[in-house]
Amino acid sequence: MLGENLQAARLAQNLTQEQVAKELYFSRQAISRWEAGKTEPNLETLIALAALYQTDLAALCAGINPRKRKKHLNILAGIGVLAFNFVIGVWLIVAVALLLAALYSLLAALLISPLLMIIGTFTHNPNITFISNTGVAGYAWWQWLIAIFSCTLVIVLGRYIWRFTKVLYNGLIQYLKFNLKSLYN
Repeated sequence: MLGENLQAARLAQNLTQEQVAKELYFSRQAISRWEAGKTEPNLETLIALAALYQTDLAALCAGINPRKRKKHLNILAGIGVLAFNFVIGVWLIVAVALLLAALYSLLAALLISPLLMIIGTFTHNPNITFISNTGVAGYAWWQWLIAIFSCTLVIVLGRYIWRFTKVLYNGLIQYLKFNLKSLYN
């Protein structure tokens, strides 16, 4: 379509391919290839052609549909990505997953331990009294203080560990998108 537009604009000005080539410092064959649609001039040349043909660039390029660029799989990049991800990525993901599992297990233990103290108090103490000479229901006061502290720690740290997990997950997704993008060019 561009070639037809170039040829029609040239003929409307009563110019030959030789004259256009001489004016723009191109060969006549280049002008012929543009008009035949075998090649396309760059943007600067199109602007110069529009000025020479006394038309605007939009009219010269009217009806042109841009070509969609085909994506090609880069085999060597794929091999490199697979090798790198296996050597580094898999082990890094496993290490981070184990770290997160350990953190969540620690949070669960800190949350469950005070509950176990309460259950132990109600099920194993025949004289269920929460206040005695030795402390509350058979446990020393400092043990209850540690239990309260551990529950508070779970509440405070749980939020940050969850945010850390989301950041790691989003980073992994971005990394995988980057890998897929690097495979195609």
